[in-house]
Amino acid sequence: MKNIYVILSATPTKIGRAIRTITKSSFNHASISLARDLSEMYSFARYRARNPLVGGFIQEFPQRLTLGKDKDVHIKIFEIPVTDNQYENIKQFIYEIRDDEDQCLYNLLAILGRPFGLGYNTYKAYVCTDFVVKALMQGEINLVESVLAPMSPGEIEQLLDEYLVYEGKLQEYNPAPACSQELVNDFFRKASPFREAYQAAVHFCRLISRALKGRRNADVMQ
Repeated sequence: MKNIYVILSATPTKIGRAIRTITKSSFNHASISLARDLSEMYSFARYRARNPLVGGFIQEFPQRLTLGKDKDVHIKIFEIPVTDNQYENIKQFIYEIRDDEDQCLYNLLAILGRPFGLGYNTYKAYVCTDFVVKALMQGEINLVESVLAPMSPGEIEQLLDEYLVYEGKLQEYNPAPACSQELVNDFFRKASPFREAYQAAVHFCRLISRALKGRRNADVMQ
């Protein structure tokens, strides 16, 4: 038997606070880890600290969740027992997304369209909770019968309550997660405002294109 770990966090960002307010949840972000020490913790989020509009598949580490600030980040960690086969299926799903040449994107459309029920079925695009739920589904861990819209961190928190093994400050979790300095440097790398704006525009155009492709695929399946 092995374990899969789901991590919910309350990150110190304006967007994070807005998500917590809108969803009425104590948490705004979800991640999944293949290891207890969170050394293989993955999610969908911003690529760079200074640009919340451009994101995709990322490997998590403490400085990413705190944005490099000396602030406590409240987290919950859920430990889910799985068979070796379930574990391998979940790991394969995560690694396939990581290695996808098309590069799966952060689904900003799902966030912006959530109040209107729009932007969810975007081709090769995820929000953090969507990614975590679908990863668990690969191991036949179905939190709900069907996923018609991205779940909120609060909904995941309720559904996984029986698996809770830690609640408290990220900085006090033991064993503490570690990461390479290269990952840290890349996350905090600065770019000009023009380049940041250009990357955001390109990212949004790619999302629109994939949303249209997702809709066409849905029409074909009907």
